[in-house]
Amino acid sequence: MEQVKASWSINDPIWFVRISVSLPYNLTIVDDVAYFRCRMSYGFLMKWLWYFEYLQARIKVANPHRAVDLSCGRMDPKMLLGEDFVNHRRVTLIKNKRRKIDDLVTKPFADDLFHFKSQEINEQINKLKNEVEALVDGQVNFPVIADFKNEVKRWINKK
Repeated sequence: MEQVKASWSINDPIWFVRISVSLPYNLTIVDDVAYFRCRMSYGFLMKWLWYFEYLQARIKVANPHRAVDLSCGRMDPKMLLGEDFVNHRRVTLIKNKRRKIDDLVTKPFADDLFHFKSQEINEQINKLKNEVEALVDGQVNFPVIADFKNEVKRWINKK
């Protein structure tokens, strides 16, 4: 009889921890994530779970009017975070912006009497070229979800 192979193992580094802090007077809305760490093995998570609970308690003591939530779980191993996301997103944006430049250059348009339409298209092309150059140079001008965040000290020392 043939055995079914699982798509993931409990020892894979696919586990995360998140400590979130609510708004002061609305306990259901998350104000900030004080601690986030991902790509941990299950053994590591269980070994240090006491420490994450301790951090949660310290934040709760320093902020008694807020709800402090500790979340642990399994994340999708295909999810890109941090530098992996930046590299993937940069390539995608460069392709997209170059395609838009090609469309603007090759697509015919009806210019008006004072050439406002052509000036507008040239401005769009120049703006897209500048954005592509910035992306190629390594600038990050899009939001990035970090794979590690630690602002526990800020929340503990908050008065």
